[in-house]
Formats: sequence, structure tokens, C-alpha cells
Amino acid sequence: MADLRPLLFMFLHLACFIIFYTSHHRPKPPSPTNLKPISSTWSSSFSFIKRIFSSKSTLPPDHHLPTRPGSDYLPLRNQTEIHPCPNCGEIFQKPGSLEQHQSIKHAVCEMSDDDPGKNVVRIIFGSGWPGEAPTIHRVMKIHNSPKILTRFEEYRESVKMKAARHGGPRPRCIADGNELLRFHCTTFMCDLGQNGNSTICSQQYCSVCGIIESGFSPKLDGISTLPNSWKGHVAVPQDIEEEFRFMGLKRAMLVCRVIAGRVGCDPGMSEKDDPGYDSLVGAGSGAARDRLDEEDELIVFNPRAVLPCFVIVYTV
Repeated sequence: MADLRPLLFMFLHLACFIIFYTSHHRPKPPSPTNLKPISSTWSSSFSFIKRIFSSKSTLPPDHHLPTRPGSDYLPLRNQTEIHPCPNCGEIFQKPGSLEQHQSIKHAVCEMSDDDPGKNVVRIIFGSGWPGEAPTIHRVMKIHNSPKILTRFEEYRESVKMKAARHGGPRPRCIADGNELLRFHCTTFMCDLGQNGNSTICSQQYCSVCGIIESGFSPKLDGISTLPNSWKGHVAVPQDIEEEFRFMGLKRAMLVCRVIAGRVGCDPGMSEKDDPGYDSLVGAGSGAARDRLDEEDELIVFNPRAVLPCFVIVYTV
């Protein structure tokens, strides 16, 4: 019996230690402040699920997104708008790029023999020649860009407003700016319109392509427009084609819409001298009037007043 006491004492000591440890190290129940309501937890979980199946992008911010070469360093996910060219189908991401493409690559189109408008243009061009009418090789319709068309119409409105302010018997000026159909002869150096080529060139001395692309130069002292193609033809030196044949220079006639406005008669007078006049007739013409005679040369000083509509390639 005396031999069992140390053993009993040891078990008693061990039991006391276990009871003491469990009573001081038992996990405490969470306090009310540490608990999250079940409804809040479910709400956050549901929101997470919605974000997964949402159609909105969950990509990182824009500055972490990859970019596409030639896309002006815009994020790929912003490149959703496309603008296809109706002529060739090429895709552009900006309307300005499409407009520039069309104004260069599809600037003109050759009119076919089945087009009734081609016959009208041929008749207008052939009238007024003293002898045999020239040989027409092709007639091209110009597709003016929206920018050039807007400039033309804005100039018309300014002429109409000015005519209304000045008063007087000018019904044509107030109605449509005194718009006329005129001819302007010039030259070109490329194969525009040949074999379906609708692209204007970038050669410095190709006048037709330069006029189609950006209109008449504002640096000119005046833009001469003639009442018929014969007058326009003789306004250009007869030997110009022979002289510059080595450069491939050819002659072309532009059929233009012209806003004449109020017409003056003094060739030495400019629009700055008398703001009431919008254009001038050539030397030897009569008094100022709103209607020109058939033989008058009309000189306009604002390039926005002339809108080329057709190109006629011909030889005499």
C-alpha cells in the first residue's frame, strides 16, 4: 500500500494540471462586435457571383492593358467602333481616317456609256466650239469630300446674307448666291481615271489632282472660269502639251459650280476694295450685273466659291 502512494499522487497531480489547462485555454465565443450578419455575408457572396457572370469587363485599368501597333496607343477594349469603306471594304477605326481614304483612293469614278449623266456632260462640253468638237477620252465624276462640300455651302450662305444686307435688286444672290455652271481648263500628269484608276496622285505639278484633293489654291490672284469649254480651252496656251510632253503633261477640262454672288466689272478692283462685290468679269465687259453675258470671263477670288464636279480628258 505504501508503494502505491507515489503513483496516486502523480495521477492526482496530472489530473489537476489537465483541469487547470482546459479551463484557462478554452476558445472564447466570438463577441457580438466580431460577428458579421448572415445577410451581409450572403449579400457579398451574391455580388461576387453577379460580377463573374456580368457582361461588363473585369479587366484591370486601362494603363495595364496591351495596345495594338498603329492604334494610337488606345486600349484594345475601346476599339469597338469600325467604319468600313463602301467602295473597297477596308476597315477604319476613325471616321476621319475613312474620309481621308475616300478623298484620295476613291476621289473620282469614270462615267460609263450607260450613265445618262455622261451624255449630258458631253453635250455641255461640246457646245460652243467653232469647228469640230474635240475627242473625249473619258469623263470622270468627282466625289468631293464632305469637308469641301461644307466649305462651298458655307460660302454660299455668306454671300446670300451679304446680298440681303446690301439690298438692291439681286434676287439671284439672295436665292442661291447666283450659282453658275462654268469651265476651267487645266493640266494633269498621272493616269487618273484610266483603266478604272480612281486614286489621285501626289505629284507637285499635277493640277487636277491637287484641285480635287484640296480645292483651288488661296494663293492665286484669281480663279478664271469661262462660260463654255472652247473659251476655257483657248485660255491655256496651245503648245503647252508639246512643250511639257516629256513630263507626261495632258490637258483636262473641269466642269464647275461657281458662286458668283454680286458681280463687279472693274478688273482692277478686288473684293477687299469693295466688299459688296463677290466676283469680277474680265476686261471689256459691261457694267456690274447679277447675270453674265455668254462671252464673259468670271474671276472669283475666294477658292471656296468654285466646286469642280466633272473632269473631262480630251484632245483637239
